[in-house]
Order: sequence, then structure tokens, then C-alpha cells
Amino acid sequence: MPDGPRSVLYRVLRGPWGIWIELTASAVVGPAPPGRGERVADGVWLDTAPVRAHPPSDRRGKRLDAAEAGLLRHGAAVAAPAVGARHPGAHVLITVHRVSFPEADFQPEGLAAALLRWAEEEFALAPHPVEVTFDRAADRYVHAWPAPPGAADGPGALSAP
Repeated sequence: MPDGPRSVLYRVLRGPWGIWIELTASAVVGPAPPGRGERVADGVWLDTAPVRAHPPSDRRGKRLDAAEAGLLRHGAAVAAPAVGARHPGAHVLITVHRVSFPEADFQPEGLAAALLRWAEEEFALAPHPVEVTFDRAADRYVHAWPAPPGAADGPGALSAP
């Protein structure tokens, strides 16, 4: 786990258009629950305040709404068991500092996959299987993966609210 924020690029192109999301986040591991963020799972917390309050005039990142932040939470929840196993008994705070994407190559569900990819790199986790297909009839990508702990059993598609 390096010091400071790390950026990852999540890209998918399997249809007539793609998804391109750059996500910058950091993690802090400590002995007690953090003073900010939302609890995602035992010992794992997510702070999306920086991207929820991002200045709309700043061309270096996007401001996310509550539903989009919820998709980041989904990605963190899928990664949480493995993150917790890497840091047993500790509390891990993941802070999302910046999210950038071209409007033409964006689908909100990609935020969950981008946060999951970030966690895999940040904590040196084994890749989580995320099947991505293009639904031509709906003209959108479908991300199908196991639901996070506490959700309905079995794999399912993640859709934006």
C-alpha cells in the first residue's frame, strides 16, 4: 500500500461505445474507526465527500451525486472481505478524491468496477471476477458479479438507480 493517492483507469470497449473512468483514491489503516466516512463492512469505511463536493467548474474531476456515490460503495463492499483479511482487526478508510470521465464514455455502473479495480491494486488483492457484456437492445454495458456480503445471494447485474 503506497503512501498518498493512487489513480486507476477502468476501461471497457465491447460494443459501439465504451466506458472510461479514472478514479483517484487513498487508504489509511488505523486501530480505531475513522472520524469520517461510511461503514461499508466490518473494518472498512468509505469517504466519498471529496467527490460529492467537487467544484463543478474544475475540469480535472466530476462531482458525483448520491446514487453515483452509492455505486462506489458497491465496489468497496465487493472488495471489503479481501481488504479486511489483509488488515485483520484494523480499520481501513478509503477516500475517493477524484473521478474523471468523458461524458460520451461513461456509464454509472462503471464506478463500482473502477473502485473495485482500485482496491485490487491498492491492497494487492486477487482480481474479482466481473463479467461485462454489452446489451445491444438496451445500448448499455451490464456488469454481473457476485453480490457483496449481506446482499441477495448469487450473481446479479448491477444497474444504476
